[in-house]
Amino acid sequence: MRAVSGGRQRGVTLVELIVVMVIISIALAMVVPSLGNTYENWMLRSAGRRTAALFRFASDTARREGTNLAGYYENHRFILLRNGAVFRELEIAPSIVVRPEKPRAAVFLKTGLVIGPEEFVLENDRGRRAVIKS
Repeated sequence: MRAVSGGRQRGVTLVELIVVMVIISIALAMVVPSLGNTYENWMLRSAGRRTAALFRFASDTARREGTNLAGYYENHRFILLRNGAVFRELEIAPSIVVRPEKPRAAVFLKTGLVIGPEEFVLENDRGRRAVIKS
């Protein structure tokens, strides 16, 4: 800051503004990428929790109602069928890949057993995974 007659300071110099802007841009360069990772990881965890909840719901419903339910994955959605009709659907974000490729289905029996792959794996673009055991 430059001193004016009388000992008072007036305004800031251009150099001081540039230094502050450089410090802020360096701080943002470190923080912003980690926020992106956090969001993608949150989406994966959320999809994993909702998928596990859907599977528990399907298993509980099959046992409670004494009927078999079928579930399959297609076009970024898990779909539950009861008596051949769509019973529930769960949207999965397009950035999340679901494995195994085949079979992408499971049958929830009224006895509580689940016939299908041993586990479903949800994976995001960064390679993080959420595993749902059936």
